[in-house]
Amino acid sequence: MPSPVQAGAEGIAGVSDQRPYGRDRRAGRIPLGGNLLFVDPDDLLIEIIESGLSLSRPGWGVIATHHPVEALAVLSRHSELDAIITELVFERSADTGRAFIREAASRWPDIPIFVMTTLGPAEAGDLDTAEFITKPPDMDFLVRRIDRAIRLQRVSQVRGISLPTFLQIMEADRKTCTVIVSRGGRVGEVYFRGGRLVQARIEGIEGKEALFAMLSLSEHSLRVIDGCDVDGSLSQSLSSLLMEWSVREDHANHGGGSSLEENE
Repeated sequence: MPSPVQAGAEGIAGVSDQRPYGRDRRAGRIPLGGNLLFVDPDDLLIEIIESGLSLSRPGWGVIATHHPVEALAVLSRHSELDAIITELVFERSADTGRAFIREAASRWPDIPIFVMTTLGPAEAGDLDTAEFITKPPDMDFLVRRIDRAIRLQRVSQVRGISLPTFLQIMEADRKTCTVIVSRGGRVGEVYFRGGRLVQARIEGIEGKEALFAMLSLSEHSLRVIDGCDVDGSLSQSLSSLLMEWSVREDHANHGGGSSLEENE
């Protein structure tokens, strides 16, 4: 079953394999600094934005695409992007743009999304995950908003710590929170209430196996949201689950089975 973005892009799905991305047309390379994904069908506006950013933020890089289908292909390869700036209207309809924003926010929750369009928020519909910027943009305003979003996002992310260690910290500190675990479009949640592990979910899986799937990710991004909106509790303690997962991984690594991550 195609996604709403793919369904609304008949005749365009193959473009991402043919059209190079970015101002310098190097599809596979992500530049250093702030890395932005710009999605807009207007070639002239793309050139204006790229030129403006090259002057005000020469360390930033822009990957430009003309349609959400192309943008999703880029995100699947380069989920380390710092921000998405997208038009809402494609092929005279806002439906594809809305579907893209919702899908990107769901699969890559760590990336801030800006909607740059002539439509107002009321016309755009319920898109709470995105910030609106009116076209044509004031470049200084656009840069300030992106700067702020990137700084806030990087502060909210947890870096340099393993998931098992971080979960043990949440338990020891008796936190009531939701830990968001993401990698390359896969997004999972681990729920704590008063330091007790309540639930784990990823891609339709719940409980112990969902936790193990997240623990088996070799790389991940961590983010913490205050509050826990699920009830109940897993039957095993966090320490017991971590021990069981460790034994399972050790068994898999020594030829006794396959790691969960190999089944992605």
